[in-house]
Amino acid sequence: MVDSTLPILGRLLGAVLTVGGAALWGGCDTVPAPERTPQGPSVTSLQVSPDSLHESDLAPEEIEDSLAQVEVDVSARAADPDGTVERVVFVFEPSSNPRGTLSGTLPPANNATRYGGRLGLSLPLVDEVYTVRVFAVDDDSLSGNQVTGQFRFVPTDTSGTGGGENAPRMQLHRRPDDS
Repeated sequence: MVDSTLPILGRLLGAVLTVGGAALWGGCDTVPAPERTPQGPSVTSLQVSPDSLHESDLAPEEIEDSLAQVEVDVSARAADPDGTVERVVFVFEPSSNPRGTLSGTLPPANNATRYGGRLGLSLPLVDEVYTVRVFAVDDDSLSGNQVTGQFRFVPTDTSGTGGGENAPRMQLHRRPDDS
């Protein structure tokens, strides 16, 4: 009798372990983590001031070694809908040499969503349009949209541009869409 009981007990124990294990593993439901789609920050309201400058507006001490020493204020609003803005980055890029850029970060201004600062620039004495690009990076390391503006520097010596010395100055403060 002992010999016939042992295989039955073994099968019974195996069945209990199989059913019990399945109940333990299958009976525990795991709650999936809520799906979160991180959103990048947004940048708006770019201001570049002044938006243009003529060499004759500078004092003689602001011209050094064929470079104009100018200050340009750049500011923008940045917000992150699902976190915090870690940094707001600017790029100051000459149109004639897109690789000759100046870049850095804009510090927070007087409120939580405005970032800005005064850039001290050394610009060559050539007629040049600079593109100012600003974007933000958030705490998820995502960047959002990019806003762009322009700054133009016009030297006093405008030979080759035609129209005499006053022509570039008259066009200096006109927007491209003002015909």
